[in-house]
Amino acid sequence: MGRIDIAFAIIFTMTLLKAQGEKIGAETEDARLEQRTWPAVSNGLVFVEGEFLPPPYTVSRVRNEIYINGKFMDAPSPWPKKKDINSTKITPPIVDPDIPHDLNEQTTMYDDVYIRYIYEKRRYLFNKHGQDKGIDMMVDVYTSLPCIKSARRVDDSTSISIIWKSGEIDRVRQVPPKRKDISKEQVIMMSDNLCETYVQDLNHNDYFMFGNPYRTGIQDGYGQFLVPIAEALKTSKDEETFVTVMTNKFPMITGFTEKAFRSFYKHKDQLPQWEPLLQKRCKGRQ
Repeated sequence: MGRIDIAFAIIFTMTLLKAQGEKIGAETEDARLEQRTWPAVSNGLVFVEGEFLPPPYTVSRVRNEIYINGKFMDAPSPWPKKKDINSTKITPPIVDPDIPHDLNEQTTMYDDVYIRYIYEKRRYLFNKHGQDKGIDMMVDVYTSLPCIKSARRVDDSTSISIIWKSGEIDRVRQVPPKRKDISKEQVIMMSDNLCETYVQDLNHNDYFMFGNPYRTGIQDGYGQFLVPIAEALKTSKDEETFVTVMTNKFPMITGFTEKAFRSFYKHKDQLPQWEPLLQKRCKGRQ
């Protein structure tokens, strides 16, 4: 092999190695964007649908999904998908959905049975009658539900004002606002900011209740919600007594529901794990 051939081989090899290094670097950067984990925190208290998660708490993110100790907590924004020019639109339901039998007076805006029914009913009416008439018809749909006292369209807008049997007032937008597609980097920034908020608040001894209801509070607020729950779990002879006690203390207008209280009772055996931590956090603050 001549000198020119040797020189060419060396240059080719160096170029190839550089390209491979850049590829590995890009893959490493993509992996960093895909997931991130924050240092563990020993303070605070976390509950998920009434289940206690013992500290230390490790907050992590996989794409847009946020986890604490491996349990899914939130996804503040959808992960951008590659546009498929061959993708087809979702076909609206061809049968008019009936009110589910398990949608009753105790149903709340957070319950899956309500969310699914309203979503399918709206799609059906909008497809069959058009958006404007569909919104007017949705007023009657809301009014027909056993958990809703009244509903009316807000002027000529795309929103409907609802008064629940619980007394809570809600304004529901029937047509989602149009927004520009957000980038992967923007989703990551929003998700990371929320993760850092969780970490910071836990470090400050705040508590979090994820699920129904979602509630968070500072250390001074432990006595307002968590202490009454712990006392009722200790003193109630059965689940119905516990639910009655808690419902009287925290009416639905506070965001707590019978379903939420039952979820705490379901995990009442965990009380010895979190009550000592609660007393420690509350010391000198009740």
